Amino acid sequence: MKPETIAAAKTVIGKLLAVKPEEKLLLLTDDGEIDLAQVFFLAGIELGLSPTLLEIPKQFGGEMPEIAATALLDSDAALLITSGSFTHTKGRAQATEKGVRIASMPTITEEIVGTTLTADFDEVERISLLLTEKLSAASKVHVTTALGSDITFYTEGRTGLADTGKLATPGAFGNLPAGEAMIAPIETKGDGKLVVDGVIVGFGILESPITVTFQDGRIQSIEGERADELKAFIAKYDDTSNNVAEFGIGTNRNCQIVGNPLVDEKVYGTIHVACGNNLFMGGQQGGNMHYDMIVNAPTVYIGDELVLQDGRHVY
Repeated sequence: MKPETIAAAKTVIGKLLAVKPEEKLLLLTDDGEIDLAQVFFLAGIELGLSPTLLEIPKQFGGEMPEIAATALLDSDAALLITSGSFTHTKGRAQATEKGVRIASMPTITEEIVGTTLTADFDEVERISLLLTEKLSAASKVHVTTALGSDITFYTEGRTGLADTGKLATPGAFGNLPAGEAMIAPIETKGDGKLVVDGVIVGFGILESPITVTFQDGRIQSIEGERADELKAFIAKYDDTSNNVAEFGIGTNRNCQIVGNPLVDEKVYGTIHVACGNNLFMGGQQGGNMHYDMIVNAPTVYIGDELVLQDGRHVY
């Protein structure tokens, strides 16, 4: 492993999670991410900790295995370095409620660690908190793009969340790499077209845009070269996978579009809209899937305030 990877792993454990020698640190992984997880394990040892490394079978969707949920509940801090995400599971939510500090890092690679996790997280925090305040105070969000997006989501009564990367307080939870301001829109409202030209979970970087039309917060039609693939993907999961779940703005300048939503949704100058489960972020919608759709160079109004102009932050 490169020196910057090890240095970043130490930053995550020692600064972002702020794990102390007397605390229990869990590294949950699978056979697809075990090599990288071992680097974090060794970094923890070098920091004077006594981490536990738990490898489970590779899993995409559904609840985490009971042994993993039990180990998570018994920890003070945890890194979920896995092939699939456990963000939207009861096991993760219960551990968070208990006060476990958790960083979820699904599909992460050595390259991602060495670049995105060297960001200025003080700056990420400042921007994310500022935008989150605006989202919490507003009642709607309007998005347009040069490619034809024109859609409004409604957020009255909902509270935004800032993904800052700083996870040192009890019950703190977030993805790493971090960097977004997000909110759960009202699930039964929201109309217009979203032209997705970045990345969709499981589809990689899109070579041609996919147009997703919403009515009353629910997908009504999907158009584009890969429309049938996206329809088939959505059909595999609960019906709530057709309903809007999240609106987010990327705030990490170190992130670039790479075809991995874990990174792509954090890219400075992009927005993302997700469908499916949003219980983890203050929404009212369950389900067994949460997938993000990333849009480049958007113009965004939060309430009546222009915050992004063709992807440039202008507030």
